[in-house]
Amino acid sequence: MKKYIPSLFAVFFLQVLSFGLVQAQHERLVPLGTNPVIKKYLHVHPASANKGMSSNDTLDIPFVDDFSASEVYPDQNLWTDRYVYVNDHFARNPVTIGVATFDGLDEFGNPYDNSASTIQGGCDTLTSKYINLLTKPQSAGGGQYTLADSITLSFYWQKKGLGDAPDSSDSLVVDFYNPSTNQWSRQWWLRGLISGGQDTVFTAVQICISNAIFLKDGFRFRFRNYGSRTGSLDHWHIDYIRLFKAYNQFSGQMDTTLLDVAMTQGGKSLMTEYTSVPWDHFTSLSSIDQANLLKDSSKMEYRVNDIVPADVGFNNRIYNFAGSYVAGFGADNGNIFPGRPQNQHLQYTFPVDSIFPNTPSLTVDSNRFTVLNYFTNGNAFSGLKSNDTVRFIQEFYNYYSLDDGSAEVGYDLINAPNGKIAMKFDIFKPDTLRAVRFNFVQQGANVSNKLFTIKVWSSLNPETLIYQESSQRPVYIDEINGYATYVLDQIVPVSGTIYVGFQQVLGDGLHLGFDRNTASNSRMFYNVGAGWIQTAITAGSFMVRPVMGDTNLFVGVPDLQIEAIAFQLAPNPAGDVVQLLVEDERNAEQVEVFAMDGRRIYCSSFTRYLNTSAFEPGFYLVRLNTESGQSFSRRLLISR
Repeated sequence: MKKYIPSLFAVFFLQVLSFGLVQAQHERLVPLGTNPVIKKYLHVHPASANKGMSSNDTLDIPFVDDFSASEVYPDQNLWTDRYVYVNDHFARNPVTIGVATFDGLDEFGNPYDNSASTIQGGCDTLTSKYINLLTKPQSAGGGQYTLADSITLSFYWQKKGLGDAPDSSDSLVVDFYNPSTNQWSRQWWLRGLISGGQDTVFTAVQICISNAIFLKDGFRFRFRNYGSRTGSLDHWHIDYIRLFKAYNQFSGQMDTTLLDVAMTQGGKSLMTEYTSVPWDHFTSLSSIDQANLLKDSSKMEYRVNDIVPADVGFNNRIYNFAGSYVAGFGADNGNIFPGRPQNQHLQYTFPVDSIFPNTPSLTVDSNRFTVLNYFTNGNAFSGLKSNDTVRFIQEFYNYYSLDDGSAEVGYDLINAPNGKIAMKFDIFKPDTLRAVRFNFVQQGANVSNKLFTIKVWSSLNPETLIYQESSQRPVYIDEINGYATYVLDQIVPVSGTIYVGFQQVLGDGLHLGFDRNTASNSRMFYNVGAGWIQTAITAGSFMVRPVMGDTNLFVGVPDLQIEAIAFQLAPNPAGDVVQLLVEDERNAEQVEVFAMDGRRIYCSSFTRYLNTSAFEPGFYLVRLNTESGQSFSRRLLISR
């Protein structure tokens, strides 16, 4: 039971202790107050904000969902609500890729209740559609189900993962619905206190339907968590839900095996350390240095679930932005599974062919590649096919990054007036620093009015400052790559090693995004007045990205000087929709978009959301014209 209310010191202190990650009283990790991934999804798909989910369909068993086939929301073909968050980055060691995460945020990514009077209560609910548990489908021979069929609900659960631990007073429950009485009844529940590694492993549950009152057409089941309703707190993760007939009439025995082989983790960066570097920086390196920057091998994370080894292989394919094949690897069928242990997390290592520089690029400084890892000959085994493939976009955009774009928690320096944080970047060729991107996460205490100073150093010991820009404030951007872009007043020449960060003014933290799926601790430092200290609070990465290059990329576009603060674009890079974040919308009059050759390709009265679905991938310039006659511009990258 937790809640972050700045005016309630006792509750605040309880939350800090429950998160359990404090170092020297100056570092703290805080849970997220909203879900930026859900908010981005709703920005890109605005019609989904008012979309309900149908509950009229009646399904037959087996009912199976491992959350590998849907994104953000549960599969509407199986479920009647969408409160849980479907994701692949909050759980540890899932049974298959994708889980349903239960927390204290609603379907729009906001807290259920932020009032001081309500601390704990019912939160997320996941409810199945109606299911036939009396009438057998003709494909199963027709007739009716009986208790002798041993219809079983099975699933896997984990507490916390990479999120927040549920307290002993929190719980996860399973209810069954009786269509004859129109009532729900409790069948299973579990308290939130963690023991025995329950935050790192998934535990199997099997609930056999032993009461004939549930053997009715129109049966339903649901999961629900009870905990804090005030943020991304008290996490439970559910994986691989099945409702099926467990009794095998041919063998005369119960059969509850899962029989699936599946990917368990999403794709990882093909670079040894960075997740993105500017394309022109990468191509400027020698072939040896390029090879050193890229991994010479990568890994497939998978699990063999109760299945007998089958004639299955593994393929890796890399495609450029135009969809043309670039590189890949293929393992012969049958060489993965013979002799592999069941129900354990396994890795298959394969070589990476580094021929990227021989491919065309989006622009001089930006490029991207689609990486597919997948099983071959998947029909050789039963189980879901949606978990047989993972897709990853390898970025080479105009910034350096070490994080994967998703913040699991926020990072604060506390009790630290004038405290500083810095992240180390090795710049591969001399260039100019044009902007700095920070991911600030929303949390119970809004700090968007707190001031900080952007700082860039060439050395921390001795501390050598090469640029600073004061009077900045955190900006919240609601999307997975929710980075606020701070365009610098000056173009700063950089080379070699630089350190990019900020100095806060007051003692309270600014909620900098912290990615727990990568580990860049050797590059992260903080200073609260006694010298620079390497961050060791937990494995992760500050979400800080220095942007390289200057504004001289647009040919023939008159009067389009990039200005500093007037408005931002989010997301950037963008897909089909981009939001204009304007300081004073009352003064905004017109929006124009220019192509790289200076052609004006779009013009309209001011709109907060710009539909870019018809724009080809590449760079554009967005200009905002005001009623007072001023013009402000931002560079936009369309990347799909």
